[in-house]
Amino acid sequence: MVLLLAIGTVLPMLMPSAAAAPAPVSPSSAIRHVVVMTQGGRSFDNFFGARGGVDGIPAGSCQLASRISQPKCMPPRAMTPASPQVPLLTTAGVQVASVNRGGMNGFVRAQTSKRSDGTGANAYYRPGSLPLLDAISRRAVLFDHWFSGVPGGTVANRLFNVTAAPPGDPLAVPKGGWPAVATIFDRLTAAGVPWRVYVQNYEPALTIDTASTKQRLGGQVARVPLLAMRRYLDNAALRSHVVGLEHYYADLATGHLPAVSWIVTTSTTEQAPQDPTRGQRVSRAVLNALFMSSAWSHAAFLLTYDSSGGWYDHVQPPRRAGATVGLRVPTMLLSPYATPGTVEHRPFDAASSLKLLEDLFALPALADRDRDARSPLAVLDFHRRPQQATLLAVPGDGPVAQPDRRVLYLGYLATTCIVLLLWRVVSMAAGRRRLVEPVGAR
Repeated sequence: MVLLLAIGTVLPMLMPSAAAAPAPVSPSSAIRHVVVMTQGGRSFDNFFGARGGVDGIPAGSCQLASRISQPKCMPPRAMTPASPQVPLLTTAGVQVASVNRGGMNGFVRAQTSKRSDGTGANAYYRPGSLPLLDAISRRAVLFDHWFSGVPGGTVANRLFNVTAAPPGDPLAVPKGGWPAVATIFDRLTAAGVPWRVYVQNYEPALTIDTASTKQRLGGQVARVPLLAMRRYLDNAALRSHVVGLEHYYADLATGHLPAVSWIVTTSTTEQAPQDPTRGQRVSRAVLNALFMSSAWSHAAFLLTYDSSGGWYDHVQPPRRAGATVGLRVPTMLLSPYATPGTVEHRPFDAASSLKLLEDLFALPALADRDRDARSPLAVLDFHRRPQQATLLAVPGDGPVAQPDRRVLYLGYLATTCIVLLLWRVVSMAAGRRRLVEPVGAR
């Protein structure tokens, strides 16, 4: 009887579920953790321009020559991670020259200098040459009209990404740091929403007070604007929110991931001339850790890029709040409520990341840009059954073995049956011993 009860308990777990579709949930109850990871310096066409189903590089695309020795029409060339790369210019002026009044044919000329013929910017990755990024994008909603916040490079866009305020065209963080401007982290703090900034290779002593000119051009001071803001440096409680990336993994393992996680890489940013696959391996590690944690069932993970990095893109950037935004950048949203492998064609921009947090946690807007931005919540489906995560494989190693719940339940059933049979055998043996034991022995 006990054996039949065990089988009756476990067997339904092995049968296909015919449950009705779940009732819709509210975004605020479905999404309790937002992770925003921002890499650096790649255009949408550079990574995804040759992919099918997206607004990719059109036939006949042509860049104007910058030298007599060059052909009059230069189509984008295919590249791989092994292709040589050179640093590219990323100022607002370079974007204006690249866009060339909407012609989108000035990228070579904009990058031409005494040391470069400018053709390095006119390139895209061959399909399949970035297998990790491809795998991530096929688990996600891929945005093919997500624009960076402002014309310019990392320094300008990293500040915009947390303030929604165009900072002009700074090439470096000012010596005295950034002026007093409200950030999304001020809004989160005021609302009592837990948050952390996780920084790769974090150096707590490296702030605007100790940074050299080179360090104000890049690295953690340029990529973490809070480290160049006086009120965050002088307030120990606020400053404690900035920690090393290793704490992200620890917080996931212990079930203490905050509501908002802001992930910043400093040595694997993917910006030219870096091999982008190094940064994508970090993205895989960050995502797999989230997939394996209890936080995933209520998470939204946004992977984006701070600027186009000088690379060619064929879509003219729009205007927002009276100003032109930056060029398109690769952006993906992963969540149990995201439909894997879909492409979102509606326009978004860097202010949409802020809008996502403002909508979820009922925060006031920082400026017109984020107030009027489209929220990425619009692409999530809260009427669908939440999707389970599957781990991202290491390229070349084959697929990662995923746990099969049916196999687990069969194991539970087999173990239960064996235990019950052993218990029954022991009970019967004990009963026989009692029957044959001499009376005088008692």
